[in-house]
Amino acid sequence: MADIELTRSHSKGLDGGRTAVERVAQQLESDLEVDYQWDDDTLRFDGAGADGTIEVEADAVQVAINLSAFLRPLQSRIKDEAAEYLDRYLDGT
Repeated sequence: MADIELTRSHSKGLDGGRTAVERVAQQLESDLEVDYQWDDDTLRFDGAGADGTIEVEADAVQVAINLSAFLRPLQSRIKDEAAEYLDRYLDGT
């Protein structure tokens, strides 16, 4: 079980959802030096102290983040920031 799990509904369809998640990944790569790659409709990411997946569906995205022991004390803050990223890009702003 992941340390952080989030699900967000959207109305962008599969392609629009993938585009939004790609924008999230690009921002994470720029801000936090996170590496990522696509495996079908699942984005896999790995960064300093955290890794996980973002599964894109036609009407939702599901995020699972695993944190290192070093980052676990910040779990609540990281979850809030992850939710903010998703909301920002899935809402299209």
